[in-house]
Amino acid sequence: MTACVGPLLAIDTATRRTSVALGDEGGLRGLRSVDREAADLLGLVAALLAEAGLGRGSLRGIVVGTGPGSFTGLRIGLATAKTLAYALTIPLLGIPTVEALARAAARHSQGAGRGKQTEGIDDSIQVVLAAGARDHYLAHVEDPAGAARLSGPVQLLTPGASLSEAVGSQPVVSVEASSTSLGPEAAAWGQAALDGLAEALLALGGERLSTGERSDPPSLVPEYVALPRGIAATAGETWSPDLR
Repeated sequence: MTACVGPLLAIDTATRRTSVALGDEGGLRGLRSVDREAADLLGLVAALLAEAGLGRGSLRGIVVGTGPGSFTGLRIGLATAKTLAYALTIPLLGIPTVEALARAAARHSQGAGRGKQTEGIDDSIQVVLAAGARDHYLAHVEDPAGAARLSGPVQLLTPGASLSEAVGSQPVVSVEASSTSLGPEAAAWGQAALDGLAEALLALGGERLSTGERSDPPSLVPEYVALPRGIAATAGETWSPDLR
């Protein structure tokens, strides 16, 4: 990890894992990851800081994954990150989870053999991510080993869509996807991306915060499929981009 601005905390709750990471200019200082929805998130943060011998007041910034992903998980993750940033009066930065997944996959590929699915992975990556029980998100990320930026809006693919046709011939990593049509190699690279997600989010956060990027807490919202049943968006109210 480079270009960090001091002790940073990274939080991601978009996937079936809840992950927190702590790092500074010297690199990764700690990582905690547990299955399912943001269980005892503050407890994970406290344990991580205790392991590093740091208090909350030592933090110089918070980075949070904005998804797309789980409705409940993302709401908890962003609410926690916003509250901590506000209470500690430190910078907050939201980063799309798919950008961090792409970064993790690309960095992993630098130290591993490449197969058919990952040829050209340094230039761009297609990230396929579960969106509920049967739908999928599709994100195209440019320069994944470097800046790792989305090249356009995340797409929502419904069960009738062909994943293999949607991704085409470009490198693809499949993260927690219900469909197996992309093959075992894409799933294996997706697992590597998931394993490296928190550290990649921390690294991207350090790099971007050091260049002055910040998020405005009131307008920072998660990305998930749609509003909850029975909830209608009203004028002036910001929930999340609705991909349906």
